[in-house]
Amino acid sequence: MKGKLRHDFIYRALWILSRHFIARKFNFKYKIIENLQSPYIVISNHVTNVDPILIGFSFGRCMYYVATDQLLRMGLKSRLLMYFFSPIVRAKTAQETQTVITIFRRLKDKCNICIFPEGMTSFNGEPYEIQPSISKLVKRAGVTLVTYRFTGGYFTYPRWARFIRKGKMEGNPVQIYSPEKIASMTEEEIYKAIIKDINVSAYGEQEKNPVVYRGKNRAEYLETVLYCCPKCRQFGTLTSCADILSCVCGFQVRFNELNYFEIPNSKDTPSPPPPPPLKTITDWCNWQRKEVERLAGTANGMDENVPIFTDTGQKLFEVQNYTKSTLVAEGKLCLYKNRLSLITCENRISEKSFDFPFETIIEMSCFAMMRILFSTNKNKVFEIHSKHPRSALKYADFLKIMKSVKE
Repeated sequence: MKGKLRHDFIYRALWILSRHFIARKFNFKYKIIENLQSPYIVISNHVTNVDPILIGFSFGRCMYYVATDQLLRMGLKSRLLMYFFSPIVRAKTAQETQTVITIFRRLKDKCNICIFPEGMTSFNGEPYEIQPSISKLVKRAGVTLVTYRFTGGYFTYPRWARFIRKGKMEGNPVQIYSPEKIASMTEEEIYKAIIKDINVSAYGEQEKNPVVYRGKNRAEYLETVLYCCPKCRQFGTLTSCADILSCVCGFQVRFNELNYFEIPNSKDTPSPPPPPPLKTITDWCNWQRKEVERLAGTANGMDENVPIFTDTGQKLFEVQNYTKSTLVAEGKLCLYKNRLSLITCENRISEKSFDFPFETIIEMSCFAMMRILFSTNKNKVFEIHSKHPRSALKYADFLKIMKSVKE
């Protein structure tokens, strides 16, 4: 493979020079796997944006990571990453066939592959669904499979947070399946083994072994994942400051160092304070999704010209050739019962609306902390960026539920 010697050299140099410093920064403990014959496939859960770096500490040999096409839209960073590491990029709107072909080509050249089959890091600490097609790929590849599990990562560097918290994070191989073992297993058995090996519930682990995670502004940007107030049941009214998440209705909770919610002490708080209505981020996300389902159930009686959600200060970009984003419009984002709209806000006379009916949106997902990414039936891809903290998740949740109701 072209550039393989360069990739091997850079990978090994960074492995030697940086792993101790980065491991200390994240308080990351890991096991090094030795005497593993190339090529092999590593499959891991995905909990932080630095997982590709951290998982590399356990493997002394270069690995090629499967990544989403957002990696191509970071300017100079993208060019450097492609030159030094040559990740296998999977485009959101393209079929997976090309990705699989590239993986098999790399394996044929004795390259090692690393895959995070969840596709994205978790908002609420629970694992995302893994597609069964991953077992078909492993079966056809016929090489050694290593399953790997991160624990503690969700609380160390949450997807919604700006700062790292100092607690405990570990990364360890779970199982090493030889080519002979893979050959003897069915695709269903491989799939079940992967799920068993890598699925981790952040709060499930915290319940079993409580760990304190210290850091500043622990609740900051929680409103990017928690979008519905449990007291007034309004959407988009929560704001964060330091370790407090509050609503305009007066509701407040503190996010403590064990990553649970509690009622903050005040002169009006009884002693001892009552328990919070929702104890964990996972509980809150599950509850607010039911609120969205309830709201979607009343959609037929809604005025199609009255928005359900609105957020100002939004930018709509069109993604071109997976590598470049072009600004289309800037204004107010509105979600109606049947469409998503970006309305420019110069004045009412020259107001312009960019409308995306639900039936034209093929897929919507959240990228990074609060970017909205969606593709249309015209084979176009768009991103929506925000100037201020707001939840992308509420738009993705509502659209998914509305489309499932119609189906």
